[in-house]
Amino acid sequence: MEHRVFEALQGSLSPEANARMNSELALKQLELESNFSLAITNVALASQAEIPIRQAAIVQLRGYVSRHWSIGSAKYEPGPIPEQQLKSQVREKVFALLISDDRKLRNVAAAVVASMAKYDWPDEWPQLFSQLVELLHSRNRSNTHSAMCVFSEWVNADMSEQHMEQIGILLPELLRIFVGASEYELSTRVMAVRVFSDCIEIISNMSSERKSFAEVHAPPILKDWMEPILDIFKQPVVNSESGSIIQLKAECIKSVIKAMEGFPKYMLPYTAPMLETLWLQLKEIQDPFVHAFVYGDSEHSESATNMLVHYDEDGEAYSVDSYLLGIFEWLAKAAEIKSMRSFFVAKSEGAVGNIVPTPFLSQLVSVLMGYAQITTEMLDDWADDMDLFVADEDEEGYRFNVRVSVQELIQTLDMLFPQPLLTALGNAAHERAELAAQWRQNQNSNWWLVSEAMLWAIGLVAESVIDRYENNTLGNQLNLGALFESDVWPLGQNASFPFGQGRAFVFASSFAKTLPPSIASTFVDASCNAVSNTHLHPAVRLSAVRATSNFCSDLPEEVARPRQAAFINGLATIIPRLSEDSAHIALDALHSALQVDQDITASLEPVISEMAMGIWQKYPGDVLLTSIVIDIVEDMAGNTHASEAFTRHALPIIGTAITQSTDGMVVSSAIDLLAGLVKGGSSPMPEGYTDAVFPSLMHVLSTSNDNEVLQSGQACLKYFVQKDAERISKWHDSHGVSGLEHIIRFVAVLLSPDSSESAALFVGDLVVKIVQKCNAFISSDVLTELIRVVTERLATARTSSFCSSLVPLYAQLFLRHPAELVELLSGMSFGGQSGLHIVLSTWFKNYMDVQGYYSRKVSAVALTRLFVLGNDSRVGDFVAQGDLIPNAENKGKIVTRSMSRINPDQYTQIPAPAKIIKLLLAEVGMDVESLFARANGAGLSAAVDNSDLGNGGNDDDDDDWEDDGDSDIDGNRTGGGTATDKYSYLSDLIDSGADFEEGDDDDDDEDVLADPIYSQDLNVTLGSFMKEVVQRNQGSFHEIVLPTLTEKENDLLSRLCSSD
Repeated sequence: MEHRVFEALQGSLSPEANARMNSELALKQLELESNFSLAITNVALASQAEIPIRQAAIVQLRGYVSRHWSIGSAKYEPGPIPEQQLKSQVREKVFALLISDDRKLRNVAAAVVASMAKYDWPDEWPQLFSQLVELLHSRNRSNTHSAMCVFSEWVNADMSEQHMEQIGILLPELLRIFVGASEYELSTRVMAVRVFSDCIEIISNMSSERKSFAEVHAPPILKDWMEPILDIFKQPVVNSESGSIIQLKAECIKSVIKAMEGFPKYMLPYTAPMLETLWLQLKEIQDPFVHAFVYGDSEHSESATNMLVHYDEDGEAYSVDSYLLGIFEWLAKAAEIKSMRSFFVAKSEGAVGNIVPTPFLSQLVSVLMGYAQITTEMLDDWADDMDLFVADEDEEGYRFNVRVSVQELIQTLDMLFPQPLLTALGNAAHERAELAAQWRQNQNSNWWLVSEAMLWAIGLVAESVIDRYENNTLGNQLNLGALFESDVWPLGQNASFPFGQGRAFVFASSFAKTLPPSIASTFVDASCNAVSNTHLHPAVRLSAVRATSNFCSDLPEEVARPRQAAFINGLATIIPRLSEDSAHIALDALHSALQVDQDITASLEPVISEMAMGIWQKYPGDVLLTSIVIDIVEDMAGNTHASEAFTRHALPIIGTAITQSTDGMVVSSAIDLLAGLVKGGSSPMPEGYTDAVFPSLMHVLSTSNDNEVLQSGQACLKYFVQKDAERISKWHDSHGVSGLEHIIRFVAVLLSPDSSESAALFVGDLVVKIVQKCNAFISSDVLTELIRVVTERLATARTSSFCSSLVPLYAQLFLRHPAELVELLSGMSFGGQSGLHIVLSTWFKNYMDVQGYYSRKVSAVALTRLFVLGNDSRVGDFVAQGDLIPNAENKGKIVTRSMSRINPDQYTQIPAPAKIIKLLLAEVGMDVESLFARANGAGLSAAVDNSDLGNGGNDDDDDDWEDDGDSDIDGNRTGGGTATDKYSYLSDLIDSGADFEEGDDDDDDEDVLADPIYSQDLNVTLGSFMKEVVQRNQGSFHEIVLPTLTEKENDLLSRLCSSD
């Protein structure tokens, strides 16, 4: 066996492709033999074999472990799993490779050991941890390095709160290695810090359940580590004794960030000294950085590069970039700490309440502008691929580098200290502009890089500047006129530096609202000419395209209108040349240009149709491009002078794609475009529209099993019903079946028990629209059957997303006919449960998962109607899940899956009226009005006073962190904490996936906008409802509901009832 394995490994290293392929196939077959793992391990251990063969053997073993060692592996492939006795032999032999003389063998063996540990420790390999600790104790550099390689993979991937005993043993060893500069390799010390970071994360995760543990153990652990880490930060990047320590510094800053995130309170003593040290480091590195990475022609480039790029023992390069990224991230976090504000901002000695930047903040901004300069690597990348330039210029670019990290820090500072930051930017801009002017005068060709970075940095806060300009509070913080004179004009007029010239266009357009008419006209004309000038550098044209979008959106109509046709015609010359990765910026610009003047847009319909539909035909599967084209389609369909011509051009293209394409993604995309045409068009739809597209659409939907096609179809049919329910109802096919019947049949198929819930994710919206718009066209029997079909499917629904998508139907019905619906649902039975039981249990369970501002409000108001029916025993006697009952068996313990199965969570059981009040109180706490920031929503403060709503503020860990509710030193967020502030953490829901807006057309659905509920302030509505319930003791509130409320719920209820 070993011989066959050896030959196969030897062949896998052959320079001949066929020999390699045959050998790799042979190894795959050999893996299926029971003793393969032992045979290949023996080859790896064979000292007489050549090193490349042994290395290939251990690499092959690593793959084998992931595929065949355990059935629990995510990469498991069918085949025999080694017997325990065989595994034991393999483990012993592989562990022996950790002390091999060959570094590569040791490194891969460490990875294999870590992989085995995932499945075998502690049950089958209980001695592993102690064996590795013994290697750490050996004081042998190679042995220690091998053990750290294992721990660096093992701790991160597989250790958790359940392994605190091992972590307690490991931490002192890691510290000893970290501080042992003379005893251990740099890479070993780096791994020690990395594993420390993983341990800190594990401990911090546990502290949420066992806070006392963190209080006892975190401070001494951090004290032991932060002091030597601070010493590392104080050392120069290149140490005369140990050489470059860039890699170690980078790992240390990551660990400090982890510690700050996990234990903010206990990290406070180290924050100020770290800020001072890291600030000195930033200033020290700045000159070498720009000489190494920005000014490629500098005489200091080579020495600076040697200083800031380190090669480790394995020959892998590490640049200073990762260290800088960490510093900038850490600075952003430090700025959020209240006790650190005095480093960034101070109260002015002049006007009362005026806040100014500290000298540190002004200097920091200037330094950040230096680091933000375009590097030679970026210029080379952009020269090779303009798509990368477009991607890097996008707000959400996918390449993370020093410039992007600077951007995030500046944006954080803008959020925290908007007024002082503008002053700091103005101070820094003056300093950088003088430097650029001096270099330009001295004919130093790098001047443009200085100017470009400075304008780029200021452009990041354009919204803040414009807000202050419009509110007449900008003052002299930022002298835009001086910037145009000193930097924008020189860049904009210099074609020798296309990326600088492009920045001038984008910068000018970002501040379009603040520009004097003469300057605005000059830049608008220049941008317009640049877009259509095929002789210009692509970077200039693409930048001019971005500028065009801003100018059309922000300039007065009288300025943009004379150039609108030229804008659009210019875009027509560039859009066909753009790739899939760059076309979105031109389509965005086109969409903006369409808004300027409807008549000019209509006159250019043929050009617009060709651009929009042409780019879609070219890239129909691109989600971003399709979304922009849909916006354009809606606008053109809504333009009364252009809709007929645009539809005549677009509909054949869309129809052909729907009926003839075999690609589900293309069909789905085409249906989305059709939905855009219908949604944006008139109501009722033009004559003949239904005959032209409806039959083919229904045919595709009735025969497709593609989820995306079916989802798009539901959305599209919703707009057909909304725009022209009467015509859809009157249309009949050759068999006499009406359009509405076709839609209801489609709904029934989607809701059949064997249909995918994912495929029917938007059917709830469609059914709601049928109920809203088709009362006059469907009988009560059909409506009853429709409700029965939905309810029957609800009884077997599994996912919360699907359940919550159907809840709005019942909410709408309860709003209009609450008693009748209770009667109807009570008469239905599915699997031994009444329809009312199914609906109420699903509604209560998934209430908080309902998506969309309007749907959430309707659901809440409908619950108030349902509460009033509490005297009906069919509602009042319904028992729902209440609050979690503390589990004494699990108290103070880390609850594993097995423990939760043995001692599952238990909940109180409460009547439906009590559940309704609890849900509505939770709704008030969510403050949906402020969450959605609707202009006509007064927010939670309209229902209660501005005092604390009972979130307690008990967690001391966060006491020193930024809280917008406190009086703010930046002078822009002053005043007592509002209710919104107290629940500000809820805004994280938007970023973490709880997207209430997704799939919801609140803002442009005329039916929704016409509903009085949409314009009500939900907090006021619910507040009034609660007062009336309590005062009148509706539904026996005091006897039935009040005893079920928690302390926080009672507190919020009291505030609601006591507010005016």
